[in-house]
Amino acid sequence: MEKLQRERTRSRAASAPNDKVIAKKRSSLGRAAGGLQSKLLASLRSKRKSGAGGGDELAPSPGLSSPFLEALFRLPDELHIYMLRELCVADVLALRRTSRVLNVLVAENAPALVRYWVKHRMGNLHLQLYPAPRASAIDLAFLLTMRRRHIASMRLTRQLAHHLVREPVEPACARHKQLWSSVYERMLPLVFGVGYFLDEHRRLLLERDLGHIRPRSRIGYHVRTTAGIADQERSVVRNLDAPLRLHYFYMYCFIVQVVLRKTRPSSSAGAVAKLLRGWSNQQPACSEDIAFFLILGGIGRVAKLLACPTSSERRRYLLTFRTHMSPHTSRCWRRHWKDAGVVSPALLDDIPCSHIGITQLDQIWAPLIADMMQPAARQFTHDERARYEELKQTGKFINEVMGYDILQGRAADGGESDDDGEP
Repeated sequence: MEKLQRERTRSRAASAPNDKVIAKKRSSLGRAAGGLQSKLLASLRSKRKSGAGGGDELAPSPGLSSPFLEALFRLPDELHIYMLRELCVADVLALRRTSRVLNVLVAENAPALVRYWVKHRMGNLHLQLYPAPRASAIDLAFLLTMRRRHIASMRLTRQLAHHLVREPVEPACARHKQLWSSVYERMLPLVFGVGYFLDEHRRLLLERDLGHIRPRSRIGYHVRTTAGIADQERSVVRNLDAPLRLHYFYMYCFIVQVVLRKTRPSSSAGAVAKLLRGWSNQQPACSEDIAFFLILGGIGRVAKLLACPTSSERRRYLLTFRTHMSPHTSRCWRRHWKDAGVVSPALLDDIPCSHIGITQLDQIWAPLIADMMQPAARQFTHDERARYEELKQTGKFINEVMGYDILQGRAADGGESDDDGEP
């Protein structure tokens, strides 16, 4: 036993210098990598600032040991832009996170890259609702914001299509796939337009309630329900295509129907489940919470809510969103208000002392459409007004959006029956 312990002691003593050598090699490699990156960054900046030598190439310093990076940064700006525009936005973001040098490369070519996307990649609907800034003021943030809006509309459209016809799962028949694709493609631009309307409605409310001088007696964050803003909404609706304005509104009504249905408890539960529900106070979400969620959360939050598997999780997500927006109940309220579009530090500091008005749910968009339906307004034809009155009674707005009876006897919100709640 003593002999074995002596052998272990000798082996540890022999391996100790090797461990020190390995640690020293690792630290030296880290210093070498850091020095390589700093030299490359310095050469990039010096070449950008000097501009001497009769060319715009990025000349790396002679001490760099990577032939690939040397060749990459010796290329002219035109080739850099050509390579970047062949990448998708996700790959460009991944390239920025790779190193500081590549981040500088992307930032230097960002205006030209965004101009290419505006001219060749973005659709007419995107640029009609969110016009690109001037060429001198365009930056990568515009492209990233537009990408975030497009992804949010895609996710919500997928959830709505799944709610209506169920997303096909392999193996699935070709007819079901074709039906799902047609529903998705029909709703996608309309959902994007609804997202634009909610974004503008939120902007109008925040401009009205934030950034004003208030008496010292009004201290404390408070959210209240207010009346509609039909006059301001009219200018927002003018940016939508005139032939599709009613379809945008009907798409919004269907989204509200689905959210209301998905956030109410299931009515097909047993006696024990109903007893537990009453004991735990699990009631349907009120219209005030829905309006708060739609206006401040937008279609991106709606897509995340519909992705929750059960009605209890959806209601919890709805209430958690409102809790996170309050400075009194959340530590991360600044981040959530930044997501809602309040990026100014002064306005963020003003939120704990603000009284923010949220439009009543039945006063969002509906009063404006009702006013435009008046015969004296001459906004819509007689047939459109008659169809509007019929849809107000039946509530089957999605049939008008799709152009045929996609519900086929189901409830107006796409459920199996009028009183059967989702799980």
